[in-house]
Amino acid sequence: MVNLSILPDPSLLELMSVEVNDSLKLITATATTTATEAACPLCHQLSQRIHSHYSRTLADLPCCGQRVQWIVQVRRFRCLNPECKRKLFTERLPTCAPAYARRTLRQGGALSEVACTLGGKVGERIAALMSMVISHDTLLRLIRRSQPAAAATPRILGVDDFAWKKGRRYGTILIDLERHQVIDVLPDREAETLAAWLKAHPGVEIISRDRAGAYAEGASTGAPHAIQIADRFHLLVNVMTAMTRLFERKHESLKRIHEEEEALDPPLPSAPLEKEPSCKPLTLTQVQQQVRRATRQNRYEEVKALHKQGVSQRAIAALTGLHRDTVHRYLNTSELPEIVRPHRRSKLDPYKEFLHQRWAEGARNVTHLVAELREQGYRGSETIVFDYLRPLHEQPEWLEAYQRQQQRASQGMPTAPLSTREAAWLFVCPPPKLKLSQVRQLDPLRTRDAELGKAYELVQDFCTMVNRRQLAFLPRWIDEAKASGLPELRRFAEGLYRDYDAVRAALSLEYSNGQTEGQVHRLKLIKRQGYGRASFDLLRLRVLHGSGRPDHQKCV
Repeated sequence: MVNLSILPDPSLLELMSVEVNDSLKLITATATTTATEAACPLCHQLSQRIHSHYSRTLADLPCCGQRVQWIVQVRRFRCLNPECKRKLFTERLPTCAPAYARRTLRQGGALSEVACTLGGKVGERIAALMSMVISHDTLLRLIRRSQPAAAATPRILGVDDFAWKKGRRYGTILIDLERHQVIDVLPDREAETLAAWLKAHPGVEIISRDRAGAYAEGASTGAPHAIQIADRFHLLVNVMTAMTRLFERKHESLKRIHEEEEALDPPLPSAPLEKEPSCKPLTLTQVQQQVRRATRQNRYEEVKALHKQGVSQRAIAALTGLHRDTVHRYLNTSELPEIVRPHRRSKLDPYKEFLHQRWAEGARNVTHLVAELREQGYRGSETIVFDYLRPLHEQPEWLEAYQRQQQRASQGMPTAPLSTREAAWLFVCPPPKLKLSQVRQLDPLRTRDAELGKAYELVQDFCTMVNRRQLAFLPRWIDEAKASGLPELRRFAEGLYRDYDAVRAALSLEYSNGQTEGQVHRLKLIKRQGYGRASFDLLRLRVLHGSGRPDHQKCV
């Protein structure tokens, strides 16, 4: 009875012998079939006439780190049906291994689970550690052979897009928001594709989506009686996009406000000695920066020239090779918008003040300064210190700029003009979540420009209305945004009016696309894990595999 437990199916097979090869780490088990008759696979007529025997070799699950293979003695039978095309057939082992297979069903199921979970290359390494030798191409074939369980048509459907190649090609993921399960993955985000899927799966009552017009059209065509919900997070993203475009148009105001704030700074206590500026040759990096800026300036002037000729923004984007958002941003500014890069933190930042203090005291030996930094806890490389102090030998005027920067930083003032996205985020963020330094950045924006002040009030009212789901204030807010005189908010309000039913449902119902965004994140992880082998069929099967299991569902 102990031996029967290791058989793939004790009702069909009988164990004959077991051999262990220590050098190859291989266990070979021999078994024979026990049935007295077999059915023809074509006509299904039973036969007891044996023609011959042969051996099938089947790989099985490993045992104690050793590979296991079965040598099964099977028989060929003669078909007794004179009208059957097959004269000879081999007896089948349906519960052990499929016809012509070289592995058992249980090993195939384990390898299929490894392949769907880990992919080809990683799955090959993990299978080797489990003493199951298989190539990554075979694992991908196992994924393609697997069939996901048919999911029931959801009552509440979540729809969102994901990027195959950002800015060029997108797909669509469909989520059952009640069962927390991926229902399907579509190859694009066209309205016709979504409408066809909805028509093939009738019964959807609620559709939660983003503000994309294609999804709105597809949902209306495929499920005209379903309630559409505009996701609240995407509503806030849309209003931030509108603010970004507003600050692109008000780019000069950002620079002017920053210059006014710098002019209000108190003078430094001790002014350094004035020195004649020295002309130095540009470095390679500075030359490359100037070349790139000249290229952007030429494109900016080309966009302006085409716009004066009456060319549409879509045509300008096609002619110049720029994105339509870039063309729109260029047309809304009176000069080329500069690229504002955030300050990169360095391991030396906490010790720069000490370095400047020692440098001002006359310490010029960099090796000694590095030793003093080590005593204070510095764990970075010496190269960082050498590179940071190298310009100080040639430019002693650094001290004034550094002291002024430290003075502004200590007062919570920005050391560089805000970018358009940073300013837009300050307008959208709830005031209680802002830091003191961010409040000091926000106050000049909303108090020194009348348009920005009006925009801030409208945006904060909208965010409060969405977060608290105050449906009664929606019509009044749309009217106020249209009458504000701000083209960005006016266009945003007109978009809300066109999608009024979905926006109204977003403020009255509790459903959202939060779970859908999480499933999109999981899809992106699987796609990147594919290492270039994430074609649509493979990605779809891997995303659908295991979705909706208890370990993938939201904890209650």
